[in-house]
Amino acid sequence: MQNWPSWIPTPRSWLNAIALILLVIGLRYALIAIFMIFAVITQPPAKYGYLFSLIIQLSPILIVSLTHHWLHRILDNFFTDTRVSERVTEQGLFPNLISWWEGFYGWFASSLSDMIILCIYGFFSPETEVFNFFTLSQFQLETQQIIPMIIRVIIVAYLYNLQYLVHQHLIAAGRGATD
Repeated sequence: MQNWPSWIPTPRSWLNAIALILLVIGLRYALIAIFMIFAVITQPPAKYGYLFSLIIQLSPILIVSLTHHWLHRILDNFFTDTRVSERVTEQGLFPNLISWWEGFYGWFASSLSDMIILCIYGFFSPETEVFNFFTLSQFQLETQQIIPMIIRVIIVAYLYNLQYLVHQHLIAAGRGATD
C-alpha cells in the first residue's frame, strides 16, 4: 500500500466502511424492535423513554467494540499473517482500549455520515421540511435508498482513510523520535 495515493481510501478503509454500514443497518432494525417491545411492555414515563433512547443511540459503540475485539481475536488465532505488526494481540473477554476507540470512531463516522446525508437531502430536497425525510424514508422503495447508501459508504471510507493516515503518521513520527 506504499504506492497508494493518500487522497484515495485504501481497500481496508472501503472494507471497514462497508462492514460498519452493514452492521449499523442491522443494529438499527434490531434496536428499533427492542425499543418498541420495551415501550409496549413497560409503558415507561417520558424520562425513562429518553434514557432508553440515549442508551440505544450509544449502544453501537459497545457493539462495534465487541465485534472489533472478537473479530481480531479470531483473526489473530487463525490468520496470523494478517496481524498488523504494531498491534498487540487481543486478550481477555472484554474489549481493550483500541477496540473501544474503534467502537467510538465507528459510531462517530456513522453519525457524521448520517448528518451529512441529511444536509445534502435538505439542500436538494423539494420538501419544505427536512424532517419529513424520517417519515418518508420508512415507506420508500429499497431502490431509492441506494444513492444515500453509496454516499454514506464513501463518507465513512474517507473517514477511515483519514484515521489510517493519522495512524501511519503517528507511527512514523514515533519511529523517527526513537531513532
